[in-house]
Amino acid sequence: MARPVFNLNLFSNVASADPARCLAGHAGASFLAAFDPEASHDLRIRLFCDPNPNPESLCAWIEAARAPLPGREIEVVETRGLADGYRRSIEMAEGDYACQLEHDFVFRPAAIPHALGALVEGMATHAITHLRFNKRWNRAVGYDHFMTPQPQVPFPCARVSGRSNNPHLVDVAHARAHVLPFIPPDARKAEGLEGVVDLYAGGGHVYGALGHPATVGHLDGRARRWRDGIRRRLWLARQAKGGR
Repeated sequence: MARPVFNLNLFSNVASADPARCLAGHAGASFLAAFDPEASHDLRIRLFCDPNPNPESLCAWIEAARAPLPGREIEVVETRGLADGYRRSIEMAEGDYACQLEHDFVFRPAAIPHALGALVEGMATHAITHLRFNKRWNRAVGYDHFMTPQPQVPFPCARVSGRSNNPHLVDVAHARAHVLPFIPPDARKAEGLEGVVDLYAGGGHVYGALGHPATVGHLDGRARRWRDGIRRRLWLARQAKGGR
């Protein structure tokens, strides 16, 4: 029996003329390490990449993104920015579910004991259309005005008030019907995506019980945040030594 298709969608832009700054491949590799997706699914990987602001470095950037994912077939789609890439990723998806993963986030496998197959099955059974992985320990703070545990779901999760483009699993059909209408077809950067979709498409869910530790780390591809910069350097140092 054929395994169902699952789409891993990576989003990046050529943020620097130095391809060593590219983190997209590390994001993808962290997904593979956390979820063992091919145990249950036929995995399709796409990189949605905005060439700006350094279009002359696009080819080198793409090769740097491929390097942490040796032997993997990765389709590259040029975009006008994050919102355009998000829209096109949903339009192009072959699977019923996808992971939407920006280039400078990495999963923390030790904090995610559930395999991809179990998560997707639970989402389908309980009509969960957006399952986010939190960059902080689970609590009602910031845009998460409430966080309500969902004990009926076979993996720990909570209902939250908003949606975020932080790493998440998404129900593709639901996104086509209820998210894409609010992303302008000619959108650039994150127009219509961040801070807008949740107002119209409703809230979502976050993985883990209340108090669950962060399940993703932000490596800050723009190198603006001191704490995330430390996380980025430590992560890359571990990868250079063959660690996770």
